[in-house]
Amino acid sequence: MKAEYGSTTAAYFAYKSMIFNPSGTEALKGLIDYLSASRPESPLLAEAIKFIEDPAELEFDFNRMCIGPYKLLVAPYEGIYISGNHVINTDETVRVAEFYQEIGLVIDDKFNEPADFIGNELEFLYCVHALACEQKQVNNLDAFKELKQLANEFLSKHLGNWIAPFCEGIRQHAFHAFWREFAIELHHFITSQMKDDVNSPNPC
Repeated sequence: MKAEYGSTTAAYFAYKSMIFNPSGTEALKGLIDYLSASRPESPLLAEAIKFIEDPAELEFDFNRMCIGPYKLLVAPYEGIYISGNHVINTDETVRVAEFYQEIGLVIDDKFNEPADFIGNELEFLYCVHALACEQKQVNNLDAFKELKQLANEFLSKHLGNWIAPFCEGIRQHAFHAFWREFAIELHHFITSQMKDDVNSPNPC
């Protein structure tokens, strides 16, 4: 990730990387770097540093809550929260995928998660913000604003509608304080993004 993309893009990159690779040393280092630069007061920073030598327990805890193989304690899929039914690949999943297609993103058939998986939604928002910052850097402000509006629309129609119960589930079921603090930070970040404006002085 290019550092010049800014703190918002860095945050999306850090959060989505931990979702996709909870035991990845590079993912954890990326989260620590983001928090050190932008949220040094966060309790999550201290918790993350504890696992830098061996983050394997973080993956075990995340998988226990969100992946299985047994009953999901915390569903990581938008459709489950919106439909009220414990099923995946709903109509909401299709609507999420349609947003991805607007910037040319498609879910790899080899990837075993639907479009409305929490990691995919964070990945999409990371990509949109990265593209927006690239457009701003070349002074293409119309494209920049369109991409920012796309991100804001996605938050209002999709991720913003289920981030609260998802994060609350993580807080309730996590063994490790790391994931409880992660949920608090992620919810705070997404909530702040929903109040963002395309003319924000720190849009990237």
